[in-house]
Amino acid sequence: MDEMDETILKADAMLTPAGAVIGAELAFDGSGRITYAGSAREGTAATHDLAGHVLMPGLVNGHTHSAMTLQRGVSDDDGFMPWLAAVQALEQHLTHEDVEAGLQLAMVEMIETGTTAFADMYHWDAELIELVRAAGMRAMVALASFTPEAVGFPGVAPWNGAEAILQTEALAERYAGDPQIRVAYGPHAPYTCPPEFLRNIAVRARERGIPIHTHVSESAAEIADIRARYGSTPADHLASLGLFDAELLAAHCVHLTPEEIALFARTGAAVSHNPVSNLKLGNGIAPLPEMLASGIRISLGTDSVASNNTLDLFEEIKTGTILHRGARQDAAVVRAADVIDIATRRGAEAIGFPEAGALEPGRLADVIALDVTGTSATPLDLAEAGALVSHLGFAATGADVRHVFIGGRHVYADGAHLTLDAAAIRGRAAAARARLRAQG
Repeated sequence: MDEMDETILKADAMLTPAGAVIGAELAFDGSGRITYAGSAREGTAATHDLAGHVLMPGLVNGHTHSAMTLQRGVSDDDGFMPWLAAVQALEQHLTHEDVEAGLQLAMVEMIETGTTAFADMYHWDAELIELVRAAGMRAMVALASFTPEAVGFPGVAPWNGAEAILQTEALAERYAGDPQIRVAYGPHAPYTCPPEFLRNIAVRARERGIPIHTHVSESAAEIADIRARYGSTPADHLASLGLFDAELLAAHCVHLTPEEIALFARTGAAVSHNPVSNLKLGNGIAPLPEMLASGIRISLGTDSVASNNTLDLFEEIKTGTILHRGARQDAAVVRAADVIDIATRRGAEAIGFPEAGALEPGRLADVIALDVTGTSATPLDLAEAGALVSHLGFAATGADVRHVFIGGRHVYADGAHLTLDAAAIRGRAAAARARLRAQG
C-alpha cells in the first residue's frame, strides 16, 4: 500500500480518548498511522463498512509466558509452589519446536480475542521473534534467566543465565528501532535469582538502555522467603540491587506495601496487574486502587494459560474491575473506564509502545472491531451516556472480536486469520502437548 493510500473504517461507535463517538469513522494511511478518528464524514467511502460493530484500541497483554499454552490445564487445583514445580518439571522436556508451537498458538488466541501487543518472558531467540513479526504483533520479549549457571530450557537451547544475558544484548542490538519488537532482560524473580546476578543485570540495563521484565511479590511464600534471606521485601530488595534505576516491568505485585507503591511511583517502574492468575493460584488480590491513586505506570496481563487457562483480556478487564469492588465493598473504587485504559493506552506505554493504545490522529493504527449484534449486546443503545464503556467493560468477550488491524495491517478479518495458519498451528500444538504428556 502506498503511504498516501487511506483505509477507512466506518462503524456504529468508537472508543477514543475523548470518549465514545457514535456513527464513527477511523482512517489510517499506508504507514499505519491514524489520520482521522471521529464522526463519519460525508462523502468518504468506507474501505470496510463495519455496521453492527464498535471500534476500540487493540488490547495490550502486560505479562505472559506465551509458549506455555502447551501447559494449559496443568495442576489446575494446586497452590502456587506445587503448581510451579509441576510446570517447571514439564518444561525440562520442551524442544525448540514445542516453544514455536506454543508461541504461535498463543498468538492465534491473542489475535482472535483482540490483543495486538504483549510483554513476554520465556525462551526467546531470533527465530521466535521472526514468528512474531510475521504474525504482525508487537511484543516486548524477555529471555528468562535464573542463575548464572542454570540452563533454563535445556531441551530448547544450551544457554545458562550468564549466556542468556549476552543473547539478550545481541537481540536488543539486532532489533533496535524495530516498531514491533522490544527486547528485555528476563531475570525470573528475586527468589530464583541470586543478588549479584540481579545487580549485574541492573548495571547492564542502565548502561545499554535495555528494560528488565521480572516477577515481584507474587505470593505470600515469596515475601516470607525474601524476608528470611535478605531481611527486606522483594521490591526493596530489588531496589537495593539497582533494578529500579533501570526501566523495570514487574509482574503481579500482589503484596506491595504502601512504601513499595511509593517506590514504583517515584521511580517510574511499571506494574503488570494479573487478577485472574493471582486468584486462580490463591496468591491474593493486588492493591489496584492504591496503585491507580499513586499514578504508577500499569498494564493488565493474563500471565500464562497454565495459571489462567485463557489469554482473553476482556476477562481480565471485567475481573479487574469487579474484584476490587467486591473486596472493598465499594462499587466506585475501580471504574471500568480506568481498567479499559490500563488494557490499552496505559498498557502500551508500560511495555514500551507509547505510540499505540489509543484511537486518535498520529497514533499507530492498532484497532479491533467487535460485533455488537449478538445476544450479550442486546439491548445496547450506544447513544446512552456510558453505554459503550459499560458494554466493553462488563459484557464484551474476546469471542466478539471480528477484525484486528495492527499498524494498519489487517491480520484478522471476519473471524479468519490472515497472517497465521490457525488450523495447522492448533494441530501442531495438540501433538506437542500429547508428546509432553507421555514423557511427563
